[in-house]
Amino acid sequence: MEAFRGMVKGWLGKSILGLIVFGLAALGLESYFGNGGKVIAAKVNGTEILQREVDQLVDRQRQQMLAQMGEKADPASLDMVRLRKDVLNGAISRELLTQQAKKAGYLISDATVYKLIREVPAFQESGKFSQARYEQMLRQIGESPASYPAKAKQELAYSLLISGIGQSGFVTTAELDHLSALDTQKRDVHLAMIPGARYLADITVSDEEIKKSYQANPARFTTQETVALDYISIKRNDFIAQAVPTEEDLKARYEEKVKNSAANEQRQAQHILITVDAKTKDADALKKMQDIARRAKAGEDFGKLAKEFSQDPGSVAMGGNLGLTARGQFVPEFDKVLFSLKEGEISEPVKTQYGYHLIKLNKIQASAAPSYASLKPELEREAKEGKADELYADQVEKLDAAVYEASDLKEPAEKFKRSIASTEVFTRAGGAGLAADRKVLDAAFSDDLLKDGKNSQGIALADGSTVWLRVKNHEPARLKPLAEITSNVRNNLLIEKAGAKAKAVAEAVAKSLAEGKTLAEVAASEKLTWQDMPDSTRRTPVPLPEILKVAYRLPRPAPGKLSADSFAAGPSYVVVAVSKVTDGASLPGADAAQMRNVLSENRSQQEFQDYVRSLRESGKVVVLAKDNVATEE
Repeated sequence: MEAFRGMVKGWLGKSILGLIVFGLAALGLESYFGNGGKVIAAKVNGTEILQREVDQLVDRQRQQMLAQMGEKADPASLDMVRLRKDVLNGAISRELLTQQAKKAGYLISDATVYKLIREVPAFQESGKFSQARYEQMLRQIGESPASYPAKAKQELAYSLLISGIGQSGFVTTAELDHLSALDTQKRDVHLAMIPGARYLADITVSDEEIKKSYQANPARFTTQETVALDYISIKRNDFIAQAVPTEEDLKARYEEKVKNSAANEQRQAQHILITVDAKTKDADALKKMQDIARRAKAGEDFGKLAKEFSQDPGSVAMGGNLGLTARGQFVPEFDKVLFSLKEGEISEPVKTQYGYHLIKLNKIQASAAPSYASLKPELEREAKEGKADELYADQVEKLDAAVYEASDLKEPAEKFKRSIASTEVFTRAGGAGLAADRKVLDAAFSDDLLKDGKNSQGIALADGSTVWLRVKNHEPARLKPLAEITSNVRNNLLIEKAGAKAKAVAEAVAKSLAEGKTLAEVAASEKLTWQDMPDSTRRTPVPLPEILKVAYRLPRPAPGKLSADSFAAGPSYVVVAVSKVTDGASLPGADAAQMRNVLSENRSQQEFQDYVRSLRESGKVVVLAKDNVATEE
């Protein structure tokens, strides 16, 4: 139980902080502009995944990847097409698992969730749960005390499901011994390079072949569509210096905090739950609860009654104890009654979606209001940020109108004393900086900007800024004329033909070795030089990783014989031969235990991937956004 508590507490703590950071970054100024209607990226068994949610996750992942690169991070080095595909796949997998957790009956009791929420450091001040801080942080991510516990229950159930799958992998002793022997196996490996350049002098390419290759591969000779943008940008921080709150502003904020502090009353209660389900009718549950209520009000120990009758798995062992709770942490019907009781009072039966509750209030703990002086630095900071947000929103609104009415960005830039910056040229796959943002890409390649020559409306970015765009330069995709690239097509064909010749020779060499010829005989007939690598392990340093992949894929050779195969290395081919296989041994105790852990973890990961893949294959997943490609690999 303690391990479970540690896991879920860790999730709640990381989740709320992640949601707060992500929520603020992702929301930007959507509240000022709206999003022009929802765009659905995918549907998972009928549940929608919105494109804006995927875009937000992509931007968050991009920022994390750049942060990991350090000071020399190069945004252009990120494969944004792959990143978007991976993020969408992740969102689809998460939705499938969340649905499966619910279907499989992974349930967390209300009492457990509320208790864990109170233990999350993000919701605490000076080591104690703070209702004001709880509500403040939930507001920042668009949640409320009424909605967040339900979401937390869902996420905890999801975490339990994937934790259970992840802990299911194991490796038997026989498997471990077999895998250890394979892992420590040694092979005598022999390599020979057959360079494609060897055959170039004997190859010719006709004009007709060049023409056919050009006509058959138009995509290879078509340039990508590109744009470069001019843009105006403003940020919230631009207005911090202008934001000067008055004393009246500070006092108004203080009064609001005092009000919140007064509402931050906490109550320690016990409860008994009788559920209503397929086996227990509503009337029977109510009658049973009324009998329990009479006994409790007659003086019987409430905790003993809870242990005997309560059907709440999260609190029954503690005599129904719910700990100190604040307003808004339970379902409304329960919450209303709890905060209407006097100390020591026992309620009448309370009906909720879970059944009937009996509540006993044991203690009321009120918080003292902080002094104005102690809060003043915090009040000044909050008021300054609030004023800056107002100034920022006002400037965004005015700039949006000015840019909309202007024929270019020059006039609004001069009017509002803003500079015009420019991006580098980029394709639909994105580029560095501004060009990596999905919303910027959508606008940059839209008909409004490309065909109609309009300015964009304000686009709220994840870093808290807003930008207005105009196309500076546009180059449509075009098929290069054959006359322009004839030499390139000719060279490609020469290399392809040389590679085909090298491949044929490599395959003939491998076949000859398998049929019984020696390395020396083949070397003499094909003018090859063998490089010997005796006692090669799976970890022997090699110039190309494919060498060991082929060497360890080859069958064990018969005594005095060779196994051989080849692989492509550009326009050249490498022949790999194995003359001897030396079996490995079982690992000693400590090494075996370490390897068992690694193999078990690898198997768990594979089983998890297989489980997600099976959910996807048996479910109905539809990708709708035109520029998204979501596939399992």
